[in-house]
Amino acid sequence: MKNRLIGVAAAAMLALSLAGCGTETACSQDFYAMDTAMSITAYGADAQAAINESISYINTLEADISRTRETSDIYAVNHAEGETVTVSEQTADVLRRALELAEETEGCFDPTIAPLSDLWGIGTENAAVPAQEEIDAVLPLVDYTRVKLDGTEVTVPADMQIDLGGIGKGYAADHVAQILRDAGIEHATISLGGNVYAVGSKDKGLPWSVGITDPDEPGSWFAALKVSDTSIVTSGDYERYFEQDGKRYCHIFDPETGYPAETDLRSVTIVSADSTKADACTTALFVMGLDRAVEYCKAHDIEAVFVCRDHTVHVTDGLKDSFSMDSAEYTYEK
Repeated sequence: MKNRLIGVAAAAMLALSLAGCGTETACSQDFYAMDTAMSITAYGADAQAAINESISYINTLEADISRTRETSDIYAVNHAEGETVTVSEQTADVLRRALELAEETEGCFDPTIAPLSDLWGIGTENAAVPAQEEIDAVLPLVDYTRVKLDGTEVTVPADMQIDLGGIGKGYAADHVAQILRDAGIEHATISLGGNVYAVGSKDKGLPWSVGITDPDEPGSWFAALKVSDTSIVTSGDYERYFEQDGKRYCHIFDPETGYPAETDLRSVTIVSADSTKADACTTALFVMGLDRAVEYCKAHDIEAVFVCRDHTVHVTDGLKDSFSMDSAEYTYEK
């Protein structure tokens, strides 16, 4: 069995072209939070102060919604044995968005997936295919409809577990972007693992250039998007996975089957000003597979890039003018 955890920079799948903001003062800071490497680059006289405030916000958010920190709201909810727990307004807001997006995606994104991901252990040294009876025992614990949220009061049935990791970085990116805007920052890039937010544009109104990682070579990218003042979020089967008996099992689970999603997709990239929604929807669209995902995008006004197992690339209409590909290994289905 082969177990692989892609390095954070590669797993993020995105690389921003940061050059070209004229003579403005640039400040950049790398840091680690939410179990991933992060970076914020901002331009302007108050850039460093804005970055410091952004990092402080992310640390506060993580302290609220971490599943593993024993002092967090989510840890308290998950270990309350079915009793109601009062959480912070921020935790309640993240959970509310997660439950709304679970409903919108018909459960393809589910914030109660934790018991299933724990069982499989993907990303750990104990990753292995569980017995079917083990999966069958855990599946009833994956059901977002059983979570009760009333204001700041949360009730989760005993043995169920909430995990906001599938939405937390997107939520953080949205709020950090607003912190920077409120500080008067007009040009900035926020990289929170696989979640990137490009604030404003580069100098002279030019768009940022964002690379899309090649799933076959996660250290490089095969295509690019030109974007301004929006987020770019990707989920792919190359980020965390293990191999057993010649088969790859990725970290994106299908809540219906209890197995890692097996579709015709390798990665999904969503471009949206709502990074919270994009974070959840990359997972959901991956679980859906190409045909259903494309229809979902049309129905919900979502712009996305899909990379398929057969090396074809499909781009929604709203991104076609900003998308370019420079790889002979992939076929762009226009």
